[in-house]
Amino acid sequence: MKIKKNRLTLVKDAKKKMKDSIRLLNKSETINVEKSEDRVLSKNIISNFNIPEENNSAVDGYALNFKKNNQFSVIGESKPGSPFTKSLKTGEAIKIFTGSNILKENKINTVVMLEDCKILKNSIEIRSKFKIGQNIRKKGEDVRKNKIVFMKGRKIRSVDLAQLLSLGIEKVNVYKKLKVGIFSTGSEINQSLKRKKNYIFDANKLTLISMFKKIGCEALDLGLIKDDFNETKNKITKNSSKCDLLVSTGGISSSETDMIGKILLRFGKINFWKLAIKPGRPFAFGEIKRTPFIGLPGNPVAAIVTFLMLVVDYVKILSGDKNYKVKKSLIPASFSMKKKLGRREWVRGWVTEKNNKQFLKKFSTTGSGIISSISQSDGIIDIDENVDYIKKGEKLNFIRYEDILK
Repeated sequence: MKIKKNRLTLVKDAKKKMKDSIRLLNKSETINVEKSEDRVLSKNIISNFNIPEENNSAVDGYALNFKKNNQFSVIGESKPGSPFTKSLKTGEAIKIFTGSNILKENKINTVVMLEDCKILKNSIEIRSKFKIGQNIRKKGEDVRKNKIVFMKGRKIRSVDLAQLLSLGIEKVNVYKKLKVGIFSTGSEINQSLKRKKNYIFDANKLTLISMFKKIGCEALDLGLIKDDFNETKNKITKNSSKCDLLVSTGGISSSETDMIGKILLRFGKINFWKLAIKPGRPFAFGEIKRTPFIGLPGNPVAAIVTFLMLVVDYVKILSGDKNYKVKKSLIPASFSMKKKLGRREWVRGWVTEKNNKQFLKKFSTTGSGIISSISQSDGIIDIDENVDYIKKGEKLNFIRYEDILK
């Protein structure tokens, strides 16, 4: 297969090819529920019982067998874990506490809040209007027995732990974390933090490792690949069987020193190589020995932006997360700008407020070498291929970095 150098792939086509190539790993493991936050379920969670298991009181107060009277004799009490077990006659009541079970044999049909009752010696008087059935939580009102509570493919959130624990669940089945191996490439890359003449610091690898971890992967630092054909071949093929996904930064342009494309062509497969985007036109997607391979641009801004806008969605699907969706906000632009038709642009920016109205501001320069355009902004302004000019006040899609990395 030869790379068609002049053909640029559209973002929608690239995303479809990435999605269509996915072979779900289906590797799962069983873990303790307290360690399950941010993991993806590989099996449905089903309730084995009703929650609540019985009708119970929603408030502190008095439980009644009510018909018409407003005064009731108090004959006992009910506490959580120690319910009243006898039957109430018409006109009788018991003192009851929040969460106390109400049994069928009690013949209780109403619970009145404590503050709505006048307490007498051995009785109470209801001082306000009430409805029959009020303040009683029904059996199975929260969760019915045999109900699917959480579907396979759901990412467990912090707030979901309460539901899991209420079901008495100790362990859950989850997909194993995706094992992602990450390389930097380039003979000019300085792996240390000491300055060297003619070398540049590696700003990509650790950033990518951090972001992959953030989206739930096990990220492996596979080091640096120099611009050498044999070294590139050996390091990539050696690690292909150890990882679920291989990722490199740099080495994918058409220059003589860039080896990633050459290795993929010779020993693997390339699904696409260049995209109609800014920043990040050189972006390779393929496989080596059936292991998916993503070649990100070497430029840090382009590497980060393409990771956020292309890689995250792919990794979420590959990891079994069926519910991942990115929140987009339509916000008016505070700027005007020309844009190349037929190219998707991901401009760095943030939301500002004026006269209680929100507006989008863009970073002053769009060059992919300006790392401060990432560090000094909050998200990405996503501009479609079919747009060639943006008027001030026009609404544009804005996506926060943190909403992508969730």
